[in-house]
Amino acid sequence: MSIFSKSIFVGLIILFFSFTKSINTKLDKSKTKSIKVENLNKNHLQNSKFYKVDSIAISGIKEKAYPGCQILAMKNGEIIYQKSFGNYTYDENSKKVDNETIYDLASITKIASSSLALMTLRSENKFDYKKTLGFYLPYLNGTNKEHLIIEEILSHQAGLKAWIPFHLKTIEKNGAYKFGYFSNKKNEYFPTLVAKDLYVAKGYNDTIYQSIINSKIEKAGHYLYSDLGYYFIQQIIESIAQKKINEYVKEIYKKTGIELTYLPLNVVPLDQIAPTEQDQVFRKQLIQGYVHDPGAALLGGVSCHAGLFGNALNLGKLMQFFLNNGQLNGVKLIDNNVVREFTSRHFSPNNRRGLCFDKPEQNEKKINPVTSECSSQSFGHSGFTGTIAWADPKNKLIFVFLCNRVYPNADDNKLLTLGIRGKIHKEFYQVLKKE
Repeated sequence: MSIFSKSIFVGLIILFFSFTKSINTKLDKSKTKSIKVENLNKNHLQNSKFYKVDSIAISGIKEKAYPGCQILAMKNGEIIYQKSFGNYTYDENSKKVDNETIYDLASITKIASSSLALMTLRSENKFDYKKTLGFYLPYLNGTNKEHLIIEEILSHQAGLKAWIPFHLKTIEKNGAYKFGYFSNKKNEYFPTLVAKDLYVAKGYNDTIYQSIINSKIEKAGHYLYSDLGYYFIQQIIESIAQKKINEYVKEIYKKTGIELTYLPLNVVPLDQIAPTEQDQVFRKQLIQGYVHDPGAALLGGVSCHAGLFGNALNLGKLMQFFLNNGQLNGVKLIDNNVVREFTSRHFSPNNRRGLCFDKPEQNEKKINPVTSECSSQSFGHSGFTGTIAWADPKNKLIFVFLCNRVYPNADDNKLLTLGIRGKIHKEFYQVLKKE
């Protein structure tokens, strides 16, 4: 071998070891626990011991519970499984789902945006969940919402109605839009984008809030899952932070290296976003790149109960942030005690919920949102579009499942009836238990 050849050979060896070292570097170089993000060949992560996970995921597609999905599992801050299955739709020629595909996270927004913002503000001594709505929003004084305690709103036992179909008030009985509510062009009278080429009339957000204010309070102190309180939570966060909720959490994501977003079409191309529903009733189009939830859509796609988009990896990073007591990439944003406050039950045993976060059901007679293998310390949230993100501090396990089960419509929830998410979640526990 010539001197020139030896030099090239040695150089390649140095380059190889430098590259190997770089791809195994954690997000931060401090002692703070974080995710080990590796730029590895996909096959490296597909350990054969999780073959049943693959099988369950594929069976869900065959049963048409969803056309495609992303699955991520992390143990001790490292990825142990990351895989995508299926297509954007049931058309086999549609785009295949990959690890970069973006999904509508639906109600996971409640923990990935709202809770994140509230915990940050509480850590800065700017927010107190023991206060009432009237304390933070004086315009509610004199209404039946004035004395609602935020702690009970975030735990879904303030007595608020489950939901109000705001969008149906804009539609005639024959399915046509009522005059004056929508335009296919943006102008000063129709400024808010609801879906592609669909703008709602100026001030309709006020109509939404007035409808909530006028709604009755029933069975206060009893658990009933409701989105309505989160409309007020958005106003509280934006009032304290002096920023729109999407702008405020964007700053937090940037500090921690997490890529979740509202209004995804401002960030990624359309073909990177999985579609949700072929909406025949309200928006009369395939919803892709716009929030699925009608109420959030009427607010322009940004709300505290829905509107966030992302992929499994970045949602996994956020769950690791929570698991690390509010720190990631060497950045500490939330006090340990605040994380415990939000991820713990406040009204047990009759209400399993934490503040924003869902928890395992302790009553065996009630439906458990997750597999029974999850510890009582665990926390997370699911979403209407077919999503779930869950973290278990005791077992140091994070599980994320994303899909668009509402395609082509949301009527038949086979994802729930087949128990796909729970079966996959359980399998990770079963395999890891054997090790």
